[in-house]
Amino acid sequence: MEHRVDLRTAAITQTSPGVTELAVTAERDERTAAVVEAVLHGKAIAIPFAKFNDGRGFSIAHLLRSNHGFRGEVRATGHVIPDQAIHLLRAGFDTANLKSSEALFHWQSSLSHYKGAYQKAARNPLMQRRLANQRISDEQRASKLSEQVARTPDLTQRIREIGESIKERIAFSTSLGKEDQAILHAISKAGIGVDVFTLDTLRHFPETLETLRKTEEHYGIKIRVVTPDPADLEELIAHDGEFGFRTSVNSRKACCMIRKVLPLNRALKGSAGWITGLRREQSTGRADIAHAAWDASLELIKASPLADWSDNELDAYITENNIPVNPLHDAGFPSIGCQPCTRAVSPDENPRAGRWWWENEDGKECGLHGRERQLEVA
Repeated sequence: MEHRVDLRTAAITQTSPGVTELAVTAERDERTAAVVEAVLHGKAIAIPFAKFNDGRGFSIAHLLRSNHGFRGEVRATGHVIPDQAIHLLRAGFDTANLKSSEALFHWQSSLSHYKGAYQKAARNPLMQRRLANQRISDEQRASKLSEQVARTPDLTQRIREIGESIKERIAFSTSLGKEDQAILHAISKAGIGVDVFTLDTLRHFPETLETLRKTEEHYGIKIRVVTPDPADLEELIAHDGEFGFRTSVNSRKACCMIRKVLPLNRALKGSAGWITGLRREQSTGRADIAHAAWDASLELIKASPLADWSDNELDAYITENNIPVNPLHDAGFPSIGCQPCTRAVSPDENPRAGRWWWENEDGKECGLHGRERQLEVA
C-alpha cells in the first residue's frame, strides 16, 4: 500500500486521485499539457525525484504554482527524504510519498523543526525571519483596511483608503461589467495610480469590446488588454477541442484557467494590491466576502470596495455619474462573460444563473476567485 504524508498537516493522507506524472526535465509545453490533463480529470501532478539532491523537481513545482496557476495537488514521488519536507512544502508540493508508515515520525519532526525562512517561495507556510518582528502582519493589515473601507460610505474615498493603505503597485482587473465600470469611475476621481487591465479571453461579446472602446474614450485612458498565451490555447484545444468546455465541469474550468486564470496570474505579478468588483449579492459563494483580505496564494491584498453594495445602490451610482455600461445589461445579462458561456436571465433568476447555465453546481466560479477550492472529478 502506498503511503503519503500531507505536508500541510504532517499526517498520512488517504485521498488517492488519479495522477499525471511530470518529469523534472519538463519544458513549458509539457507542463501546460500536464496542468490541462490534471484539471480536466481531477488528477494530482506527480513529480518523481531520481535522487534527493536533484533540485529540478523543486523548480518544476514552483513553476506549476507561479507560472501556470495550478491549484490542485502536487505530489513528490521517488527519492525524497524527511529533511526536505519544509522545502517541498514551500516549493509548492502538497504531499510526498513515504517509504513506509513508520517514516511518518521523521517527516513530522522535519516539518516542525524550522521556525522561519529568509526567502520568498511559491508557498510561505512560515513567516520570513526578516519580517518576524513586523508589528502588523499582512492579514492584520488587510483586516484593518477592510474595517476602514466598511466605515467609509463614499466609493471614491474607499479607493483612496485602499491607495493609502497599499503603498506599492495596485492592479485593477476590469471585466467592463457594471461593478467594474463604477469602480473605474471612482478610480478616475480618486487620483491614485492604479494599473487598469482587462482579460480578453478571445471569446467576448462584440458589445463588450465596444464597451472597452467607449470606456477608454470616455475617461481618456488606455486599458491594458491581457490575452491568453497562444501555446496554452493550442494545447487546450488540441486536448479538448474548441467546445470541450461543454462536456464537464472540469473541462470548463480548464478552459477558464487557460483563458482567464493564467493571464490574470501574469498580469498581477509584482502587485501588492488587487481591486475587484465582487459584491455579496452576486451569488451565495460571495455572500461573506470582506472589503479587503489577504490572498496568500497571490501574496497581495485583495480589495472589494463594492462588497456591501446592493443592486439599487450600484444602479443609482451609475445613473448619477453617467457611467458608460455594456448594453447587454439592459438585455437581461446581469453577469457577462464569454459569449458561448453566457445567456440572458429572467428577473426571478439568480444574477449568475446565465453563466455556464448547463451546469448544476451552486456558486459557479471561473477560478479567478475562490482560488483554493478543489476541482471536482468529472
